[in-house]
Amino acid sequence: MKKFLIIIFLISQSGILFAQSGSYPGAFARLGLGSRGLGKGNAMVSDIFGENNGYYNPALSVFQEQAFVSLGYSFLSLDRKLNFVSFAKRFDFQGESKQSAGISASWINSGVSDIDGRDNDGNPLGDLSTFENQFYLGTSFLIDKNFALGVGFKLYYSKLYEELTTNSIGFDLGAIYKVNSDISLGLAVRDLGAKYKWETNTIYGSNGRTTENKFPVLINVGGSYRLPKNLGVASLEFESQLNPKYEDKATGTTISTKNFYYLKAGVEIQITPEICFRGGCDRIGLNEDDFAGSLKPGFGLGLRKSFFKNTLLGVDYSFQLEPYSKDPIHNIGVIFKFK
Repeated sequence: MKKFLIIIFLISQSGILFAQSGSYPGAFARLGLGSRGLGKGNAMVSDIFGENNGYYNPALSVFQEQAFVSLGYSFLSLDRKLNFVSFAKRFDFQGESKQSAGISASWINSGVSDIDGRDNDGNPLGDLSTFENQFYLGTSFLIDKNFALGVGFKLYYSKLYEELTTNSIGFDLGAIYKVNSDISLGLAVRDLGAKYKWETNTIYGSNGRTTENKFPVLINVGGSYRLPKNLGVASLEFESQLNPKYEDKATGTTISTKNFYYLKAGVEIQITPEICFRGGCDRIGLNEDDFAGSLKPGFGLGLRKSFFKNTLLGVDYSFQLEPYSKDPIHNIGVIFKFK
């Protein structure tokens, strides 16, 4: 049994040694948030023209004209799950300065279930499962009418196997500059200080050990353009994934890992006041050997219906291809907007 647990643990960490784009800790939290983001290729760091949560940039919430709550459920292959809850609201303060602030919060839950557990002799141990959670809280402030800064705090809580759990705190920084009524620029630095620290002493006693896995730091910069006549919005974004170094246990030396660079592009077209279409492409690789290795094209639809003067209910759907799975990601979301 103990040998089996060791194998499970080593497999979960082995991706770090091969510097794969998606094999670093916290990969679930880099997939995106909600149907609108997934449908637009996650090109959201500068998008102030629609519903957008501080997950992409903590400075975004101060530009939300209406408060909103959204919920999303994803259908994924290989018994995986990915679910979202998010909230954002702007607050306007009275007085001569006419200051504004925004707050945003979200919860991402991910996991794998129905893992067939067996011991060294092949005897069944029952179904195993893992989970990961990201709890996010961010705030933003309008420095002047066209410039905002924001900061976000994240709590990660994850379980690998029964008593083997970990938690971590990270934070994000962000800025938005509104060039004019139709163009905005955004910058975000995400997952600063986040890491998983696994301690197996509770399982193995004196044979246990402590393993620390740092998260990649993401730097996103991009621009969004509101199309003429409120036809929609187009966004283009550049992402740097700065991967952590790791220590070679055999030699005690620190080894650098390869960083990854991507483009993201997305568009949202307002077909009617109630219906919009979204399309985009995430992770267009800019490394010389990875142009299409992580490519994630997708599209989506959004439906909106006003019930009262300041209340709106919407349903979103997104479809996104995965590079390492024959089945796509389907996400269905519900959004409620109010004053």
